[in-house]
Amino acid sequence: MRWGSRSWYAVLVAVMVLVTVDVLLDGPLRHLDHVVHDWSDAHIQGWRLTAVDVFAALGQRGYLARIIIPLAIIAAIRMRSLRYLWASVLIVGVLSLLQVLLKAAIPRTFPISGTDVLFVRGDAYPSGHTLNGFVLVWIILELVVVAFPASSGALPPRRRRDIAVVTGTVTAVALTVVDKHWLTDCLFSLALGPLLLQGLFILDPFATRRGPERPDKGSTDRTRRAWRGPAR
Repeated sequence: MRWGSRSWYAVLVAVMVLVTVDVLLDGPLRHLDHVVHDWSDAHIQGWRLTAVDVFAALGQRGYLARIIIPLAIIAAIRMRSLRYLWASVLIVGVLSLLQVLLKAAIPRTFPISGTDVLFVRGDAYPSGHTLNGFVLVWIILELVVVAFPASSGALPPRRRRDIAVVTGTVTAVALTVVDKHWLTDCLFSLALGPLLLQGLFILDPFATRRGPERPDKGSTDRTRRAWRGPAR
């Protein structure tokens, strides 16, 4: 199954639908949520909790924004265009709005509350931190290449995508293990994150723009000769 193929889209959308239906109908995945929750409470404590929590912080919007803003400013100055700054702000804003809308659709309590209740309070479902791990880390990598062109060799487009996918996945696993999110919260976002990345690939908001290429001297001479007519 190739990235960006129709079957790839279908599988990711199917995962989101199936996970949501399972949560709403109190299916087997939701029961697995409580198994993981109990295991985490019993085994992830002390230094283990501290260690895994470091990886969960990869999805913290506040931390990532502190990296995005200066990189966007450097990129804007280097390219003499505010497009990189506005694009960063717009993507972060749209992602935040999307998270609010998704969480409002199915309010759910967090595992730390000790109860799993829907449509009463809470905004656990789905995991916004996981989506941040995908999208905001990708923004950082894109800005690094624009701000520091020498890094483009070590960070080609496919590698930047792969790093963002790994970061989002690690964030989701860490959030589940430290019991900050239910497993199904993260499963939904693990399917949505790559779809959001694909949309950004298509839009390519951080591509460097070049001015129109000038015709070479030979083509200019040919144009002049054609305009003047055949030599006599």
